[in-house]
Amino acid sequence: MEIHERVDLRAWTTLGVGGVAALVARCHSENGVREVIDLAASHGLGWVVLGGGSRLVAPDRGFRVPVVSLTGELARWEPGVDGLVAGAGANLAQVCRAARRAGLSGVEDLDGRQHSIGGFVNGAAHRVLGAGNALDWVELQGPGASILRWTSSLSSPIPEPSVLHRRVVVRARFSLKNPGTAEAVPTTGLSGLSRPLRSIGPVFLDTHDATAADLLDEVGFAGTALGGVRFGGSRGNRLLAGRSATASDVLELCRRARDSVASETGIELSPALVFLDEDGLAVPL
Repeated sequence: MEIHERVDLRAWTTLGVGGVAALVARCHSENGVREVIDLAASHGLGWVVLGGGSRLVAPDRGFRVPVVSLTGELARWEPGVDGLVAGAGANLAQVCRAARRAGLSGVEDLDGRQHSIGGFVNGAAHRVLGAGNALDWVELQGPGASILRWTSSLSSPIPEPSVLHRRVVVRARFSLKNPGTAEAVPTTGLSGLSRPLRSIGPVFLDTHDATAADLLDEVGFAGTALGGVRFGGSRGNRLLAGRSATASDVLELCRRARDSVASETGIELSPALVFLDEDGLAVPL
């Protein structure tokens, strides 16, 4: 485990916004995770798990609670004959490509997505990206406890918030298919180099009646800017951020977009992004 103090969060999130984290613990194993969250819990503190930073908008004033980063064995993956086990710190796009190299199928739609495995399991990424039925099991570490293994079922293909509460996802298994022959792996799409340097999306979840991008376009919000952030991208449901962007800009622009769609269409959009305060608690949009 490595401990770093006063870490600039702008280098740790996709949009490049946020203040300074008082402490970042880079945990290489479950034991490291347990030590950090046990210490935080003993002082009555929570914690923030930061993977690829593709959904999280860190506060401009930074985090007072410890930030947990999963590295080492918790960022590795291993394909098998009918599935793949990955640490929660592993990059989802890289894991998908590894599965394809092994001739496994079932997560093709996730290729190119810059999420960590833990981020996929934990939040809105699940609802945005789907593929919950590919999850076989998830291992979680809680304070003062042994590893809990949650197993998927037809009635509960993804972990419920009550299962994830005050636990850290450390590892997951995807149950995949073996078509018998490995597919060629494209040489583009992994790092997203064709995208703007600071880009994040989708910003809002699609509704049953229309896509979020169509609704934003309908009310004329596509391309709207505030401070250093604006809506953009080919699908219109992404945010582009310049060097002057702040978390406050992102939050306020998203609130205005949601309110505009609600007032003109009567449809309430739900955010796909996660906004946090200094204590790592969710900030409602």
